[in-house]
Amino acid sequence: MNDLMYTAAQPFKRKGTDSLKESEFVMALSMDLNWFKPDTAKAFVQIAIEKGVISRENGMLKAKFDINQVKIPMGFKPEPSIFEEKDVFEQIIERIMTNTGEEKQKIIAGINRKKQETGGLFNIEVLGILMAKEHGIEVDDLISKSYKNLLKTQ
Repeated sequence: MNDLMYTAAQPFKRKGTDSLKESEFVMALSMDLNWFKPDTAKAFVQIAIEKGVISRENGMLKAKFDINQVKIPMGFKPEPSIFEEKDVFEQIIERIMTNTGEEKQKIIAGINRKKQETGGLFNIEVLGILMAKEHGIEVDDLISKSYKNLLKTQ
């Protein structure tokens, strides 16, 4: 698990549900937990949606994970680094971890195995995207980022 998952899970776990009004979610992060200012909490919502951790449906935020499977460490408080943009490969790995519960090392080992099996024809970002798709994980936004990165290296 990671800070993004713990942060997203906490408001849901506090209310005992996997679906909250967006305003309730923002209030939980800013007022109840005192983790963020309201504007920062709203920015977190957008990041969590983009990373596939939560979804917005009819004004409600819904966890895209089993809230009962997330064990938040005692005294947890999110680090400011949660808002830093990670490279595409890290984002792919994070989404796979979030949606499957697999450990980072196991995911990377699987990607490296696929790289060997394909004779190194594909870069690790492409193989990570393929692995995510095999698990039914939404990564379309990362496909375009990966493509732009590929064009930069040409």
